[in-house]
Amino acid sequence: MERMMDVMKDPEKFKKEFGLLYKTQGFKVWGGFVVTAITIFWVFSSGDFSFLLTLSSLVSMFSFLMVAMAIESNKSVAGVSLKMMECYIIVFFCRLLAIIPFEGYLPFDKSGDWLYQVCEAFGLCLSGSIVYCCRVQYPSTYSEQTDTLNHLYLIGPAAAIALILHPHLNNFLPSDIAWAFALYLESVTVLPQLFMFMKEGKAQPHTSHFLAAQALSRLMSFIFWASSFSELSNPDHYIKKFVGNWVVGIQLIQLIVMGDFIYHYVQCIRKGIPVSELLSSDEV
Repeated sequence: MERMMDVMKDPEKFKKEFGLLYKTQGFKVWGGFVVTAITIFWVFSSGDFSFLLTLSSLVSMFSFLMVAMAIESNKSVAGVSLKMMECYIIVFFCRLLAIIPFEGYLPFDKSGDWLYQVCEAFGLCLSGSIVYCCRVQYPSTYSEQTDTLNHLYLIGPAAAIALILHPHLNNFLPSDIAWAFALYLESVTVLPQLFMFMKEGKAQPHTSHFLAAQALSRLMSFIFWASSFSELSNPDHYIKKFVGNWVVGIQLIQLIVMGDFIYHYVQCIRKGIPVSELLSSDEV
């Protein structure tokens, strides 16, 4: 903090620090996204707080687009967890089952008319295309030896909990369970990628940016549901009166799990260190 204050007070130091930051890939990636997000907010938002949910979905879609573009550019899926992407297909599909025919889990502003659903649909298509690249287009570049976390251990418990603890905003049991299942699974879906990072001892830039974007997306979702979690609960039911607390708690757990990675990611961006060195550089 003291170093930051010194930089802000000295124009020359500030210019030098900003110059180093401007050259990093992370700055260019996030700078481009911020401009896009502001534009979309200006055009599509009604100024309602619930737009935060759409923005969360937009950030998530942006992260998948980054990975898909990197794969096509490099003609390789190196560093990408197939197990994670397969879980995301399930997440997007189940969420779409809950938000396309019903309105219970949609943002209240005009972005809930179609933009939120479109972002989720694009997320499904992009995650599916990445899985296709891993299994069909570039299978020789996929590292099955390091992508070892069995995602069935994530899918099974998430489904079991969703059957018991689910909101009722759609008043249609299958869609309410599908929404809860998508949320619970999404909260642990990044684990295969984090395990893959540890196995390989290195992080690919596009997957590092992907996880950082997912953390930001989950933070936005956490803030939104933390402010309105009471709507998810049924106060007259012995078990379901805790649904809202559970939804917020499970998202908070994911943010805690990703905390160490995000700390090192931010340090890399701040110091101008390539994020590919996130796990190996002594400077972070």
